[in-house]
Amino acid sequence: MKKEQKVRNKVYIGSRTFDVCLIIFMALLSIVFIYPFLNVIAISLSSNRMISTGQVTFYPKEIFLEGYRLLFKEQNIFRAYGNTIVIAVATMILSLSLTSLLAYVLMVPDFVLKKGLAIFLLITMFFSGGTVPTYILIQKLGLYDTWWALILPGALSAYNVFIYRAFYKGISTEIREAARIDGAGEFRILTTIYVPLSKALYATFGLMSVVGVWNSYYEALLYIKEPDRQPIQMLLRKIVFASGTDSMNDTNLMLSNGTLNPLNVQYACVVATIGPILLVYPFVQKYFVQGMQIGAVKG
Repeated sequence: MKKEQKVRNKVYIGSRTFDVCLIIFMALLSIVFIYPFLNVIAISLSSNRMISTGQVTFYPKEIFLEGYRLLFKEQNIFRAYGNTIVIAVATMILSLSLTSLLAYVLMVPDFVLKKGLAIFLLITMFFSGGTVPTYILIQKLGLYDTWWALILPGALSAYNVFIYRAFYKGISTEIREAARIDGAGEFRILTTIYVPLSKALYATFGLMSVVGVWNSYYEALLYIKEPDRQPIQMLLRKIVFASGTDSMNDTNLMLSNGTLNPLNVQYACVVATIGPILLVYPFVQKYFVQGMQIGAVKG
């Protein structure tokens, strides 16, 4: 009995030691990740004197809001935010719908073309058309300078399809067979059985889709020329470049007399870019955790 007690004590002490080391490591890792973000916010809110002398760390010194004032003084900024929200939501809905439909078809055992479709999708993971052919295709389809040029190319990913298919295969086939016996069609089985059991999957890839669209500017740079249709990233990119070259009319005087630091405007643009995602993410993460629990219990 004494030997067993000693073994248990050693295991307990070893487990506690591992937990403490893990907590310390994760705390240090969190500091490494959080500090740059806090530094960006602090610099965007600090005065030129404090920024130039390198006195700003993780909290602002001599609060200075001129960078944000100049940023939100831009007349198209709220329109650009609205454009980005529409593009991101449309891409997410279309991506989740098309991916789930194709993944379900590839998962059905008696579908005769599933092998050929799987090979076709697999080829697209190794070869792509390239920028120039894609640009020509967008023009030929009449999508140039429209939101569809940003929505349709990213609506379907072969990698996501295979992830969905693998997840669907993990759901018991008896449930699908019972639904078919009750007279349910394939589309009804997908929407009433597989989709509710895959909430964690939809939450994860929906969030990834929105973040990807929100952070993207290269496609808009190629395909969108009308300023009223441009997403927020294009507008902020223009402001960042303009502040760095002293070409903004409203800021030339403040930059020349040392009142405004270019980093005020540039870092304010960074905060304006990630701010909406940070505000939405806690709510999406909460739904994501709930979806994981529901899927685990029902699956």
